[in-house]
Amino acid sequence: GETGAGKSILLGALGLLLGERASSDLIRTGAEKAIVEAEFDLQNYPRISKFLSAEGFDNDSSSVIIRREISRKGTSRAFINDTPASLQQLKQTGELLVDLHGQHEHQSLLHSERHIDFLDEYANVSALQQTYSQLYEQFSHSRRAYEDLKKHRETAEKERNFLEFQRTEIEAVAPLRGEDEEIQRKLLVLEHSEELQLASSELHTILYDDEDSIFEKLSSSKLLLEQLTRFDSTFDDQLKELAASLESIRELAHSVSRYADHLESDPAKLQQLRSRDLELTRLKKKYGPSLEEVIALQERVIHLLGDGGSIDEQIIQAEQTLLALQKKSSKAAFALSDARIKAAKKFEKHITAELQTLGIEHGVFAVNITQKQLKNNDLFSSAVVQDTLVFEANNNGCDHVEFYISTNKGEQPKPMAKVASGGEVSRCMLAIKTVLSASEQIPVLIFDEIDTGISGRVAQRVGTAMKRLAKKHQLIAITHLGQIASFGDHHYIVEKNTSGANTTSRLRLLSAKEHEAEIARLLSGETITGESLKAARSLLHEAESLAA
Repeated sequence: GETGAGKSILLGALGLLLGERASSDLIRTGAEKAIVEAEFDLQNYPRISKFLSAEGFDNDSSSVIIRREISRKGTSRAFINDTPASLQQLKQTGELLVDLHGQHEHQSLLHSERHIDFLDEYANVSALQQTYSQLYEQFSHSRRAYEDLKKHRETAEKERNFLEFQRTEIEAVAPLRGEDEEIQRKLLVLEHSEELQLASSELHTILYDDEDSIFEKLSSSKLLLEQLTRFDSTFDDQLKELAASLESIRELAHSVSRYADHLESDPAKLQQLRSRDLELTRLKKKYGPSLEEVIALQERVIHLLGDGGSIDEQIIQAEQTLLALQKKSSKAAFALSDARIKAAKKFEKHITAELQTLGIEHGVFAVNITQKQLKNNDLFSSAVVQDTLVFEANNNGCDHVEFYISTNKGEQPKPMAKVASGGEVSRCMLAIKTVLSASEQIPVLIFDEIDTGISGRVAQRVGTAMKRLAKKHQLIAITHLGQIASFGDHHYIVEKNTSGANTTSRLRLLSAKEHEAEIARLLSGETITGESLKAARSLLHEAESLAA
């Protein structure tokens, strides 16, 4: 189709079915929602049927229908065989059904960090990779906890001197709970001893010692009340109460007397209590505000100072855990590395053979696998060690994988990103896809303009390679090269039509004559000439011969 005819709509629709992010901008103006639906034949793909059954989807093992609905509100729903599906389930299903190679995806070969993914896919090391990845995550988590413990210990060491100072200062005073309140009570008595002496002496006189004291008057009253009770018993209770009161007055008078006798002015004791009170007041101002809080702080400081040993024990235990995990993850990493090295030899041969088929006759493909040694003394800086060597590691292991290529005879392979042209990179990607697809059970392969940078004889070889792929997979190719289009079993064209106020794009299957004419148009442009038609027929005939 012409530029702007709507080829991207087809790929965008497939992308939505494969779990890509949905947007309400995709909905036609005036419509409330957009629906994308596709049906896949699963008769020769039991692995996909098994996955769908395991996920709880209705499945007759013959086909699967995937549908995605996008609403104007921006929400989307997914269905697999009319059963609601999560986006994650949609992605997992899509990965089993379709390999969509976008228009610029071959450029990923120019980024060496992607090369390890291609090699792992060929080597089929997912089980080894998963085992290592889980150990790596455990090691990383344990290492963060270990570092936190060390930081905590460092912080504790910095605070230790201050804590020691606090403890020494508080212990030097040695405060007791309630001591400040007791001191205040004693100070009040000592500071007012003279007033207390006078008041208690006077009270004793009034109650008991004076000739006209309260005790004397009550005693006289008691005699009179006893006379009344001899003749009238109704006063018996009152007599008892008066007798009790008289005894209380006597006891009170004696207590006051004893209190007065013990009162004394003691300047030394008064000064001692004032000094003690001042010490407690200083502590409360600094660590308080109450003596109870000062004592609570003292207990916390003692606990923190005693916790140093506990942290050291935790760090030792964390180190033992890290060593055990490091040993396991290192073993898993090198097992993964060995599998990659073994697979790389076969991968090199297969890709080199495909490149030669695709027109790079003297092409040599090589896989360079290296490990980077870290130059530091931190044993736990990496999850992967060997003897005393520490290697850089990540979630993929300790290997750095980079593809090398030589396209000229006699030249040693060099990094692909530095020496490969655009057309060579495109053919390298096709070679990789061809090799990987041989072992893959993915039904549909989609190539969007993988023919970038090639033409003529090379394009014909690319077409031949695609034709071989199409024997094991459904292959959909978007191309502007007649040499590649001539190999297609079916030729579709994307057209844009305007009717009234609406514009639509449609995908139309061409007849044999239209197929021939479209190839001629790809060769000569909009105007189809007799020569271009002749050239188109020649391409179709040659493609048929090569495909046979």
